[in-house]
Amino acid sequence: MKTLTMLAALWTALSAAPQEIGWLKLDQAKAIAAHTNKLILVYVACDPRSGSAPCSGGTGERAFADAAILKRQEEFHFVRICEKKTAQLVKATKPPEAIILDADGDEICRAGFSDAASLELVLAAALQRFSAHEVHWAGELPASPNGRTLLVVGFDDEKGEALKAFEDRILVKYHDRIVFVRFPARKDVDAAKKWGVPPGPAVVICDAAKESPEKNALERLTGKKTPAQLKAALQKALLKIEPKK
Repeated sequence: MKTLTMLAALWTALSAAPQEIGWLKLDQAKAIAAHTNKLILVYVACDPRSGSAPCSGGTGERAFADAAILKRQEEFHFVRICEKKTAQLVKATKPPEAIILDADGDEICRAGFSDAASLELVLAAALQRFSAHEVHWAGELPASPNGRTLLVVGFDDEKGEALKAFEDRILVKYHDRIVFVRFPARKDVDAAKKWGVPPGPAVVICDAAKESPEKNALERLTGKKTPAQLKAALQKALLKIEPKK
C-alpha cells in the first residue's frame, strides 16, 4: 500500500508539469499503468548491444521537447532507457526507438523515429490499436472454435448493456483468442441453469476445446462486471489451460 501511495504521488507530481517530460523507470510505469490503464511509451536512447549513447541531445531527445509530444503525457507514461540490460529486456533494436506497451507489459507496436512528427505517428497508431472495439457475439455455440482458446458465454440484461464491458480497450487484445456467444435476457431460465448461473447478467468462461463446455467451466461470474473484473477472470482462465512460460 505504501509503495502504491508513493507511486501515485510520483505520477501526480510528474503530470503537474506538462512543460517537460516526467520520465519514469519501466517498473514504475508498469505499476502506475496498472491503475491508470494508460499505455507506456518506452524511448530507447541507447544502443541495446553496448548500452552506449548519450541520454541528452540528438534527434530523439529533441522530439520530446515538442509541444505535441509533451501533451501526450495525458495518454502515455513515458520511460527513457539508457542502459543495456533494460534495452535488451524490451528487445530494443536501435536508437532512437519507440516501443509502446500496455499495463501488462505486452507490446502494442514499435518503430524508429527521427523527429516529433514521426514519433507522433507511432503514438497515434498505438492509440488506434489500443481502443475500444465492438464484440461480434454469436447466438449459438459454434461447431468448432477455429483456433480460439476460450469460449465466453454471456447472459445479457434486458437493456442489452451488461456485456458491453467486453468492448473496453483493456480487453481488446484478448478478442482474437475468444469465441463469444450471447444469450439475451429471457423469462425462462433453462439456458442459465444449463450453464450453472442464476437468471440475470452472467458470464461463463470455458476452454473452447472442450466438447461439453457447460460442464467444464473455468470461471463463472454473476452480475454486471467491470472491464477490470472481466480481465482478471480471463487471465485466470488462461492460466488454467496454458502452460506456464
